[in-house]
Amino acid sequence: MESLIAYWTGRYEQAARLAQTGRRHRASGSIGARLASLEARALAIVGNSTGALAALTDAERSREAISGRDEVLGVFDFPAAKQFAYAGTTLLAVGGQEHVHRAIVSAETAIRLYRSADGDDQSVGDLFAAHLDLARGHMLLGDLEGTEKMLGFVLQSAPERMSASIVRRLTVLGRELQGPQYGGAAQAVHLRERLQHTVVRASLPSLTASRAWEVPPAHPSELPT
Repeated sequence: MESLIAYWTGRYEQAARLAQTGRRHRASGSIGARLASLEARALAIVGNSTGALAALTDAERSREAISGRDEVLGVFDFPAAKQFAYAGTTLLAVGGQEHVHRAIVSAETAIRLYRSADGDDQSVGDLFAAHLDLARGHMLLGDLEGTEKMLGFVLQSAPERMSASIVRRLTVLGRELQGPQYGGAAQAVHLRERLQHTVVRASLPSLTASRAWEVPPAHPSELPT
């Protein structure tokens, strides 16, 4: 939990160190896969690609070694769907065409697993995050049509269902679409406008439209994971 808090407050190196510390303690269930996945995601953000990929491999090994169920279920377990969602985010942060392709496969797998899970095991936040990772993966490959298609699930959803972390991702994606590689393409402009509209709708009523585009809302409907 401390690692997760550090990650979502921008202290990525500390988040990785806390996850590494947790991994020294042996425990049954899915916690080993969770801690390795947390470490991988944080290391990728700070540019430690080698460490991030090694931690991802450790997460996969921990998943394979799980015997029995977690002692406490609900928010304390770490389903395979969430692990694939973390892997997608990590691989996108590592970058490079090969890793982007792997990220797309991971995000698609996370979505498939969540959609086939029981209602209590579905996470709207993780579904949003996986679709945004899919969208960003297609964007990094220069496929704006695929980007728009993957964004559809998020942009067509009720804005009050979006957590602050999801709106932050939408904001970052909108900024990336302003990059010179898209050359002001009409489709990129259209996507930015749709993203901006969604961010504004999901923001606090007291924020002006221009300010809302800069600041994510402070009322998450689902805690960041």
